[in-house]
Amino acid sequence: MRVAFISDIHANLEALEAVLKDIDGQRVDEVICLGDIVGYGANPNECVEIVSKRCPVTLLGNHDAAAVDLLSTQNFNIHAKIAIEWTSKNLKKESGQFLKSLPYKSLRPPMTLVHATPYEPNMWYYITSLEEAAFNFQFFDTQICFIGHTHIPIIIVLDKNKELYVHQDSSIRLSDVEGARLLINIGSVGQPRDRNPKSCYGIFDSDEGTFFYRRVAYNIEKSQMKMKRSRMPEFLISRLEDGR
Repeated sequence: MRVAFISDIHANLEALEAVLKDIDGQRVDEVICLGDIVGYGANPNECVEIVSKRCPVTLLGNHDAAAVDLLSTQNFNIHAKIAIEWTSKNLKKESGQFLKSLPYKSLRPPMTLVHATPYEPNMWYYITSLEEAAFNFQFFDTQICFIGHTHIPIIIVLDKNKELYVHQDSSIRLSDVEGARLLINIGSVGQPRDRNPKSCYGIFDSDEGTFFYRRVAYNIEKSQMKMKRSRMPEFLISRLEDGR
């Protein structure tokens, strides 16, 4: 089975549409969304509607939760707070109901799926170091755990000798790391933060035993113009073109 993983769309309709168009050319059987459909961008309802139709499995992200009052924004930065307040006011009832229905976690052997971390996924912790990754390997039993949340694509390998390292390529073949377990962050569709402004998503082929990233260009200027009209903070607008 060939599965495409998307995450952290953040109401960026142009990015989402570009990624799904690319996915349609990749012989994918299924699209899974790891959360944060809304927040930051200007098209929350449109993105929710598309994801609800295209993704049979969708997880709850922290911005999704905050937009429907399932999470306080007290730990959000000021830019994120402003965006969530706007999103909450402009979210349609049916969009809100969909977000409220989403789970924190999904188990689909050989995969564990969460938005943030396998350890207490409802607490929205981050994995930004090998030490944090090592801790989180204790909290899933499958061969692979797919996550989002940081907006930075990375493949972390725990090999059969219990050595932990960052895989340096943008693709990996499971047969080349036999006996290893993987923690894979699939990056962000709507707001990449690895200094590459192109949307990022990943494809896992369970038959071939491979995973690889794809980067997709989209109309950033159009997304930025919509955000300006919605009076989003300039910081959120300008960062799209820098991928930060």
